[in-house]
Amino acid sequence: MTTPAPDALHLTLVRHGATDWNGAGRWQGWTDTPLGTLGETQAARLHARLRGRAVDQVHSSDLSRAARTAELTLPGAPLTLDARLRELNFGQFEGVTTDDVQRDPAYHDWQRDPWTLPAPGGESLAQVADRLRDWADELSPGRVIAFTHGAAIRALLCHLFDWPARPVPGYVLPFNYQLAHTSLTTLTRTQGRWTLVSYNDHAHLQEN
Repeated sequence: MTTPAPDALHLTLVRHGATDWNGAGRWQGWTDTPLGTLGETQAARLHARLRGRAVDQVHSSDLSRAARTAELTLPGAPLTLDARLRELNFGQFEGVTTDDVQRDPAYHDWQRDPWTLPAPGGESLAQVADRLRDWADELSPGRVIAFTHGAAIRALLCHLFDWPARPVPGYVLPFNYQLAHTSLTTLTRTQGRWTLVSYNDHAHLQEN
């Protein structure tokens, strides 16, 4: 691997492994659900892929599904937990299934503009993007890997690169960009300029 420029940040964002709630289509947001068996397998595959890769800092959301993914992927590495890397707070929609929430009038009111409107009792996507950007702006140059969440990663990318965040019929969040569990999204920041290098790289999950 090439050595980063002295002033460059090489940032890898990892979505946590799957939980049982993911498998049930249940919204978890700030609910601290544990990593499931499938998620542990996904993290083991990512561990095999990243073995030997040089990393200067490892960060994670303080929610256990992300922190456990980090521990399984990079065992023994010093880990910095940061609540700013948490998932979107779904408020009153925490714990409900996708089928149930799509029958809720409050959900449809929120979906008029989920970027600026907070979920009832929760957050807007703009608030998520702001806290992740605040965290990212504090990072020093070097190689950083951060274990976080699906909506959080996409909200940050929308903020950095002006991607649209518009409601998508039949999908629960306003993103046309799918993101696999334990996928790698890599960015660089040089002299304040952000560049997207790769998105949703989950080759380690493909069957051999």
